[in-house]
Amino acid sequence: MSYRLPPLNGLRAFEAAARHLSFKHAANELGVTPGAVSQQVRALERALGIALFRRLPRSLLLTAEGEAFQPSITAAFRMIADAAEAAAPALAGRRLRLAVAPSLHTCPAVVQLRHRKAADPTSGDDLALLIEGRADALLRPAGGTYPGFHVERIELRRNRGTTAPADIITVPGLAGCKEHRALLKMLKG
Repeated sequence: MSYRLPPLNGLRAFEAAARHLSFKHAANELGVTPGAVSQQVRALERALGIALFRRLPRSLLLTAEGEAFQPSITAAFRMIADAAEAAAPALAGRRLRLAVAPSLHTCPAVVQLRHRKAADPTSGDDLALLIEGRADALLRPAGGTYPGFHVERIELRRNRGTTAPADIITVPGLAGCKEHRALLKMLKG
């Protein structure tokens, strides 16, 4: 049996943009440019023959059709993710592999992360750890650009009550997963 499906990249772009109500944030999550997200959504809208978003000068709004479409698409992606975890049980039980820049090892949140074993932290801040698949996320002092990766800027608590900006650079496919959200929550703590 064959399925009549709209463009899958368009569905993925729409789902992320609908959650964030932003092409820019969706692009960051997906590791592409905002223009690419916009083009993929436009291609999806053409394929479906409906408008999914109202594009305002500095924001997006879902149309009535977009609001009706979004919950089903989000549920479908959740089902696909659940099926992938069921088919590959090693993924479900595997903790997020986090590399931490040595200069951040003494931050209370990183120390707490090690004690809770919420992730598998390793030492290092070389982007090659992500590129080569030896880490899923990288925590390093803020600064720099990381094309193709999801980047979240946070204020990381330091000792003595001070904070410092830090970047969590994540492989796009893992950005937003349950483990990634838990990691962000703990580090922002």
